[in-house]
Amino acid sequence: MPNRTIYVADADLPIFEKAQQLAGGNLSATIAAALRRFVEREEARRAGFEEITVRVGKVARVYKRFWGRLLARGLTRQPERGREISYRVYQTRKGKFAVYIREGPDWSDWRAWSRQSWLSRQWACWPQDYDYRLEIYDSLEDLCGHVPPELYEAVCQVVKADHEEDGIEFLDI
Repeated sequence: MPNRTIYVADADLPIFEKAQQLAGGNLSATIAAALRRFVEREEARRAGFEEITVRVGKVARVYKRFWGRLLARGLTRQPERGREISYRVYQTRKGKFAVYIREGPDWSDWRAWSRQSWLSRQWACWPQDYDYRLEIYDSLEDLCGHVPPELYEAVCQVVKADHEEDGIEFLDI
């Protein structure tokens, strides 16, 4: 096994000693694991991806994290239910499509409410009125039908443009 020499500044010695203690004496394996994570993160960033963290759930919420890039976002309203649904469609490093959905009360038609109904509606809106979901689809075909048609078309355009150039539509105007 080849040897490598690492020069450590005096100011950094305490962190190296702490890492060696936590690693049970095997600092080499710890450094290699840290370098693997660093390389993975930097390769993802250079490919246009970033770490995305989303909360998921209705009453009890958890956080999920993945590497992705935002392709498109959209908003729909369901006035009959008094709800609005926000969509964010990401492409993951493995080529899948992650759809982050936030559904909650639709506050857009505030003119239709009297002052009294506004106050009662405001206080009646608790965190459980919001639902956060993360749905994963393996392909564009799988994604179709799970997001509004206009949003699906926008995602298709971005994916198509990625294969042609840099993902940005160039307008020759």
